[in-house]
Amino acid sequence: MGDRTKPAVLTILGSTAIGKTRIAIEIAESSGGEIVSCDSRQVFKHLDIGTAKPTAEERDRAVFHLIDFLEPTRFMNAHEFRELADDAIADVLKRGKTPILTVGTGLYLKAMTDGIFEAPPADDEFRDEMKTLADREGAEHLWDRLNKVDPIAAADIGKRDIVRTVRALELYHLTGLTKKELMDRNQLPPLQYEFRMYELTFDRDSLYARIDTRCEQMIEDGLIEEAENLRSGKILSDDMAYKIVGYNEVYRYLDGEFNKEEMIDKFQQATRNYAKRQLTWFRNNTDAMEVDASNVLASETIIGAFTE
Repeated sequence: MGDRTKPAVLTILGSTAIGKTRIAIEIAESSGGEIVSCDSRQVFKHLDIGTAKPTAEERDRAVFHLIDFLEPTRFMNAHEFRELADDAIADVLKRGKTPILTVGTGLYLKAMTDGIFEAPPADDEFRDEMKTLADREGAEHLWDRLNKVDPIAAADIGKRDIVRTVRALELYHLTGLTKKELMDRNQLPPLQYEFRMYELTFDRDSLYARIDTRCEQMIEDGLIEEAENLRSGKILSDDMAYKIVGYNEVYRYLDGEFNKEEMIDKFQQATRNYAKRQLTWFRNNTDAMEVDASNVLASETIIGAFTE
């Protein structure tokens, strides 16, 4: 049941397109709560259609926190998000309202519920040097280098996983400590809330059909034009865009890599794959009460369980 001595946070887990925003708004309207978004993409300004941000009408119905505030020049890490979420939740509680945490990004949730270690910031010069070395000598050469200084970290990383290998090498380069030593020294504890979790479920075939329809709707709503404006205004770099589902496929379409029909198909497939990863993460990393998102009484079910 959790630790009832801590302030409670109503926590809704769910994949993309499953209905988190709709249900969270219904709960907020019924309970006087405020929504704290836990989504690594909706934090960005200007990326509206492709990240399925709440519409203006939806924002009129409920108060949202941690959306639409960060320029899309870099990704936010889990440690940074954890601090912002802590502040937002504390603010909602201080005003006597219920925080409704809507979770699409599991890593951010884990940083709040399990704690996280505070790592040094990136060293772009070192990263570029390592990537150049990988291009010249191969990914396994980098892994061998890591294995000599931090065999425990290396054992947890695939020999061809350049990104994670470079990060582990970077940590050692910056601190002279292995990743485990850093974690032991700089581990931040879990946030002091009781996260009461409710996972939205949906028939898998029906969810995938919803995803396909939503991707098509995003194109009709102007996702291509949004991406064109982001690119022409240098608001969203190609490097960043290629890391975000939706913008990746549209940018590649604009590059002439494939036609519009192929782009939509790839967009839909990438989004289905993303949803599958989310569902797998929630299943493996949380112990949440399951709630059928297709049930019209889903929000009432969650409210009833939360207030028991």
